Amino acid sequence: MKISKEKFEKIVYQKFLEIPEKIRKKIENLEIIIEDGQTPNLLGLYHGIPFPKRKTSSYSLILPDRIILFKHTIEKHCKTEEELENLIEKVLLHEIGHYLGLDEISLKKLNL
Repeated sequence: MKISKEKFEKIVYQKFLEIPEKIRKKIENLEIIIEDGQTPNLLGLYHGIPFPKRKTSSYSLILPDRIILFKHTIEKHCKTEEELENLIEKVLLHEIGHYLGLDEISLKKLNL
């Protein structure tokens, strides 16, 4: 299933807004990037310093952490728009989980 980058971005933004406000308020200095490139098995990637590991409360003047969603690879795993929306949500929540300091084992327990 393929959709335009604009539509993909709109879904990502919608899914981000559906995250409970309590969690969204903890998110700061984070950039979400949609990458058109293809990766063999990587749907998303978090790059940065997880929120709980930031040493000081004056954590500033630092480039944003990044979540990268690999559009082509996500699309490849979906046959319908509903599947695509569900997978985008799952990948986004998984990578935000890493931002919040959760490891792969914790994320698997949460089914993310």
